[in-house]
Amino acid sequence: MKIENYRTSRYLNVADLGDGDFSLLFNGINGCLDEVPKELAALLASGDADRLNQLAPANLEFLNKRGHITRLTPEKELERFRELATAIHEKRCAAKQPGGLLLLLSYNCNLACPYCYQQKHRPHKSKAVMTPEMVDLLLDRHFSSILPDTNKQVLYFYGGEPFLPAHEPAIRRALEHAKKLGLHCEAISNTTMLESMIDIFGEGAGKVNQVQVSLDGYKEEHDQSRVAVSGVPTFDKIIANIKLLLSRGTGVSVRLNLDRKKLDTTPRLLEFLKTEGIAGHKKVRVYATPIHDNLCKVDDSDFMDIKALSEKVLNMGIDLEHPVSLRGNEFQYLFSLQKGTGLTRTTYCMQTTQTTLVADAFGDLYACFEEAGYDKWRVGHVGEAGVEFFPQREIYQKRHIANMPDCLACSVALACGGQCGVMCRAKTGDLLKPKCNDMKETLLAGLAHAYNKYKAAGKPAPAKAEEPLSGSAHD
Repeated sequence: MKIENYRTSRYLNVADLGDGDFSLLFNGINGCLDEVPKELAALLASGDADRLNQLAPANLEFLNKRGHITRLTPEKELERFRELATAIHEKRCAAKQPGGLLLLLSYNCNLACPYCYQQKHRPHKSKAVMTPEMVDLLLDRHFSSILPDTNKQVLYFYGGEPFLPAHEPAIRRALEHAKKLGLHCEAISNTTMLESMIDIFGEGAGKVNQVQVSLDGYKEEHDQSRVAVSGVPTFDKIIANIKLLLSRGTGVSVRLNLDRKKLDTTPRLLEFLKTEGIAGHKKVRVYATPIHDNLCKVDDSDFMDIKALSEKVLNMGIDLEHPVSLRGNEFQYLFSLQKGTGLTRTTYCMQTTQTTLVADAFGDLYACFEEAGYDKWRVGHVGEAGVEFFPQREIYQKRHIANMPDCLACSVALACGGQCGVMCRAKTGDLLKPKCNDMKETLLAGLAHAYNKYKAAGKPAPAKAEEPLSGSAHD
């Protein structure tokens, strides 16, 4: 019987650790990580099967056991991965998953940010405001039908701007239901108007426990970007209300929406946030993300992709979480994982899993918050008679890597999940065809970043049974 020679697996990844001597081998199927000399990593990456098979038998056996090399043909390895990805996805779908409901209280907002993906809806959808009666339908009568197989449920307040005065009756009714149901409550807000109902924020049941707020750079750049409809600057008001939230014991995520111009102001902004007692506060998380445009065409000449943003943050030497470090954080569980499935991310976000949905004032359900308001992308509707789901729901549920040929051939598919469906459809015209940009490079850079921090700390990261599930990747 002929014994086939080994070859490098198509799912092997090599991450440069930046020390000149060692590289990190990362298996994109099982998540195995091995630090090896750069010469060995280069040999594996070259695909030179003749040189590979000259390695000592013990080394070949080890590399094969870890999944970095294989005797399977490329075609057979691809087919095996398709079978595995399908099985992992089916197992995930069969299990209860964390979920939640975003109450899009109205499409109205007191700001007029030029890159807002809801700006097209306001002329024809701005009159509808969620009523307490609609809240009752969503959270009392039909909640279990909207989110049938979920646990650890979260209620989100969303807009427009959720904390407009007109939304208060619906918010208070929703918090009553949340207390009865034991739901953790969060909000995505510009925080310019929440002081009028500040009593709803704080720790414990029936309160808004966490708020995400955005800053667009330091004061001058921010006030030119996050523009109030009235023309009044917003930066100082946002800072004051962040402090107010913290005084109530509310957690705050400060999202820095950055492009090239705004990034230049970030060092001064971070220093200001530290001086104000915001950055460094135990209840505050500060992170950077690039401004992007998927559905509304705006001037994007200053936009940056995630790789460029991360590189510039690193070069600036500032203490700020960025897309590379955030991706690295997602890998930390692998460093001490001893058993279980290493990588299980067969989907990218809530659009496919639909364990988190958006419900607007009309009772329409959406699988992505960027698509809310676009009637053709609705996945369902809630009314007096109950919940009706539309064919679009099943279309989105089929968007996982086992159904995406380009992803099946990718060495980081189970760490990526197929990229944002909204972006892919907008950029390629095909929901199932990924627009990868620099995602692979970003993931591997994040892995190297996290691994180097892990080594420097000299202690293992917490072990988990499997990769944490993600609800929305638009964080």
